[in-house]
Amino acid sequence: MATEGPTEDSAEDTPPTRGEPGPVRRRVAALAQGAWVAALVLALGLTVAGVVLPEGESEARSYVAPDPAQPIRLRIPSLDVTAPVVPIGMLAGRVLQPPADYTKVGWWDVSARAGARRGQTVVTGHTVHTGGGALNRVTALGRGERVLVVSREGTVRYRVSAVRVLSRAELAEQAEALFGQDHGRGRLVLVSCTDWNGSTFENNVVVLARRV
Repeated sequence: MATEGPTEDSAEDTPPTRGEPGPVRRRVAALAQGAWVAALVLALGLTVAGVVLPEGESEARSYVAPDPAQPIRLRIPSLDVTAPVVPIGMLAGRVLQPPADYTKVGWWDVSARAGARRGQTVVTGHTVHTGGGALNRVTALGRGERVLVVSREGTVRYRVSAVRVLSRAELAEQAEALFGQDHGRGRLVLVSCTDWNGSTFENNVVVLARRV
């Protein structure tokens, strides 16, 4: 997606072929707009490998977050990631799938808008075992690192508070807390796949980041 916005300081069981993403599907019970949205699917396995960590350091007092708006670009400076963001909805069978173009990421269009003070902004993207997926290296993120979400209103700054690797069963059990729109207080949730075993991705990675 070629849409650009203001700049800031300055996952399924079929293995991907070379140059193609491994589809990221998620089945998670999620609360959206005050109602349960039954399973989203992230077809990638999981094993807990992280804990919720304290919020990162505060940003400069001069920073003022923009009004909530639809995200159009994701930036992760420490990973040198810049990816267009496109809206995605729920497909038949209550499945959310990232954009076919694995260099883009998808924003679940019933989740919170970037910069919202309530709910959770859910963004999902591909990991490609041969390289090139927008979220290939999110497991390398650490507490306190910046994640920037650009909208037409400006850039919303987030700080990573946790990186989790969860099994499908664990993801389903934690769905309300991780994806429910009555939770999160405006945090950002990034979801992708991890742990390629030679034929498929075994696990999913969930990055939680708090709005500055």
